[in-house]
Amino acid sequence: MWKYLRFAYIHWTWIPLTIVGFLLGGWWVWTGFAYLFVIGVGGEILTHQSRDETTPHYSYPIIHDLILYSVVISHAVALFVAAWACSSSDVLGFGSLANFLFSALGSTVDVFAAREANVWYDYVGIGMSLGGVLGVSGISAAHELTHRIARPLDMWFGRWDFALMFGTNFATEHVFGHHMNLGYAGVDTVSPKRGVGFYEFLTAGGWAQWKGGYDIERARLEKLGKHWFSPANRVVCAWLRGALVVFAVGLIGGWLAFFVWLIAAAFAKYILEGLNFFSHYGLIRLRGEKVTTRNTFSSFNPLSNHFTFNLGRHGSHHEFARPYYFHEYKPMPESPFGYLTMTLVSWFPPVFWKLMVPMLKDWDEKWASPAELAVLAQHNRESGLKELAKNLHCGGAR
Repeated sequence: MWKYLRFAYIHWTWIPLTIVGFLLGGWWVWTGFAYLFVIGVGGEILTHQSRDETTPHYSYPIIHDLILYSVVISHAVALFVAAWACSSSDVLGFGSLANFLFSALGSTVDVFAAREANVWYDYVGIGMSLGGVLGVSGISAAHELTHRIARPLDMWFGRWDFALMFGTNFATEHVFGHHMNLGYAGVDTVSPKRGVGFYEFLTAGGWAQWKGGYDIERARLEKLGKHWFSPANRVVCAWLRGALVVFAVGLIGGWLAFFVWLIAAAFAKYILEGLNFFSHYGLIRLRGEKVTTRNTFSSFNPLSNHFTFNLGRHGSHHEFARPYYFHEYKPMPESPFGYLTMTLVSWFPPVFWKLMVPMLKDWDEKWASPAELAVLAQHNRESGLKELAKNLHCGGAR
């Protein structure tokens, strides 16, 4: 049973603890944020030498899907409780229900008194904790579900999960853009060239991703003879879902809840782009080449993959379109730490370059073809990174 529950226990503990923290108020509201960095990043660092090289067989894959659905629902509950914590009323009688449950457990907690005692930095904590949950658990679950384009229920769950953080075009640009153009420098919006810094990627690259999603939908609708601004536009529909979420948040908790949600959405986006940045950084694919596991950086740290629904097996994810629990083990280019730690590292350029330059050198030596090395030699010279600006003489593409 562990082979199923290993992708559930993190989310089934992290999100309820985050929700309880919102209800207890004060410093407890930072529980979700602390969980991400203490259990997540700290755990990855402590276990950075641990590896999961298994490829289990699953007789009941529906269990994995039910886990995903339960996690998406819990994200919506967490957002509701965060908005309730900003409200001055007892929306849907939730506070009374919470007090009843605390009392049944023998606790004297009064969630109304706790909410009343919150000050401005407590609301920042609510936003950061919620953003951590949405940025890791939410994006990982939504990413997985929106890849399942032949399964309407999964797409519905995934799109609404993205809507909680206003992820308005990811499901379109990522699935129909990034996965088609992976490694095409200057074309793929999520394959930064060597020398590009994170904050350039976050701003200019973020805009390119937004535009890419619209361009994909515009081209698709033109072929169907439809106007780009129509209910058939998946990006427009995503904006409407996001707008409905924002409206609901404001209805529950007013302007205060809106600003808390804004902090959460911004932090979730920050996490997403850090992950995108390092996992595809500086790797290329020549026209006509098939996508393989070597075209992205992966991680086999067990804890990391439990947090992210096996996203660390990123090479396998790109090589074949299949559910996360079928991402198999095989040799792939690897990052020295898990995905949460590497995302954090991406935000700090000096640390990032210290880790990334050896990763790129290793990829050039072990995984690049001679034709790719010829292109990368130019990229390295243009990067401004002295450690890379050297002629490359050999490759080892597998």
